[in-house]
Amino acid sequence: MRVAHLKSRYDRIGGIESLLEGLMPELARQPDAEPLLVFVADRRDRELEARLTANGTVPLVWLPWSGLALSPLSAMRLVRILRAHKISVIHTHDMRANLLAAMSRPILGIPWLCHMHGWLGHTHKGVHRFYEGVDRRLVGLADHVLVGSYAALDEVRSAGARSSSIAWNAAAIAVPAVTARADLGLPSDVVVCTVLGRLHPGKGQDIFLKALGSLAAHAGWHAVLVGVGETEAELKQMAATLAIADRVTFTGFVERPTDWIDASDVIVVPSRKDSLPMTCLEGMARAKALIVSAAGDMPRVVPDGEAGLVVAIDDVDGLRAALAVLLDDPARREILGQAAKARFLAHHTPAALARQMTDSAMGLIPSLDDRGL
Repeated sequence: MRVAHLKSRYDRIGGIESLLEGLMPELARQPDAEPLLVFVADRRDRELEARLTANGTVPLVWLPWSGLALSPLSAMRLVRILRAHKISVIHTHDMRANLLAAMSRPILGIPWLCHMHGWLGHTHKGVHRFYEGVDRRLVGLADHVLVGSYAALDEVRSAGARSSSIAWNAAAIAVPAVTARADLGLPSDVVVCTVLGRLHPGKGQDIFLKALGSLAAHAGWHAVLVGVGETEAELKQMAATLAIADRVTFTGFVERPTDWIDASDVIVVPSRKDSLPMTCLEGMARAKALIVSAAGDMPRVVPDGEAGLVVAIDDVDGLRAALAVLLDDPARREILGQAAKARFLAHHTPAALARQMTDSAMGLIPSLDDRGL
């Protein structure tokens, strides 16, 4: 069986790219499925392509993207690619890929496995809300929809998915840190608390800053916000207004956020809307103490008081209290971090997800009996 994984290039590397980077080598090791990465992009990106294919371990074909208006042309190119490579199943990973699969599948007649990695719903606005609305319509056309959380499963079923199942998200196994805290410009004698992800209302960075503002009298912390996005200027102004700007590092866009995770003591995921974000799993993989909101499947994956601390969505006071607990208790940070890592190794490794994805793809292939042979 040959499976074509369709992934688009967007302006910034995000959670899907991080997931696929750890996943593709494991997919290549599966004995019964051979992956091909079809990279939908307006231009080549050799560095990202190398990361996604484990330096060529997985074969890659570039599919030129010239915008939504010319998507029928891209779909016809996709048909030629999939026929040439004798693809058995299309496996898509974002809205553009879903659109191209929906347009090409009637011509090809091969199964379509749609992997929905998460929608931001009411926290989106503008053109992004429109794109997400299109995506919600497309999932109903797929033969099977794979999701990374129970929360996402409810959403795709509400959107009309005909068949769906869960394959919990995974992250790459942690490797030793290569960058010292001092090299990142971070103080060495305080507790570093970090939020990673697009600077966006749905990710809740404003909740994090407000909670820290009420801890301004506590001298033992430094905060890091990793990422870029539409709320960057607003968040910087908020830090200044709260008189904590000198204790907050905005990294801007970074290619590999794992250095910042390794340099942190506490990973905070204060999302208003999420499924099972990669930042949560990456913190678990590195045995970091976690504070997460009750969004999506995070309370399932990080049981409160056992593998991290869970606070209510939009709860500034709850987040402040959780931060205060971990700032003053290094032993508890260590216990929670080790428990989180144990849960990660049990449920969220790339090998486990690769097997589930392969099984889902194989389940879409008609048996010889089904074909009347």
